[in-house]
Amino acid sequence: MMKKLYSTLIFILFIGFSFGQASVKSASDLTSLKDKGIGYITLPSNLTKEDVASFAKYYLLYFTVDFNESTKVATIKMVEKDERSRAIIVRFLAACEVQTINIAGEQVHRDQLFEKYLK
Repeated sequence: MMKKLYSTLIFILFIGFSFGQASVKSASDLTSLKDKGIGYITLPSNLTKEDVASFAKYYLLYFTVDFNESTKVATIKMVEKDERSRAIIVRFLAACEVQTINIAGEQVHRDQLFEKYLK
């Protein structure tokens, strides 16, 4: 019984950690998408340049992503600096399996990102 409980707990923890977390040094790294049309997000360490390119190719009408594989920083450049295009960034993060974003120490769920920082 104890072994089964322990195995279940390990499985739940594994599933919880299998989804990535992105991070942003400061909120201005995101809000700059509105003003300057460029922003920076550090993606999960398990992603490769090929992974990010394969996810980003679907959003080329809205933005481009330049991914530095050694630092894991994705530079997002907007095609148009409109609200709809910024909302599509949330889809890109979902494709990267990002659940939460650490923004200067604040944990923000991916679904709240647009309302709080990109709208």
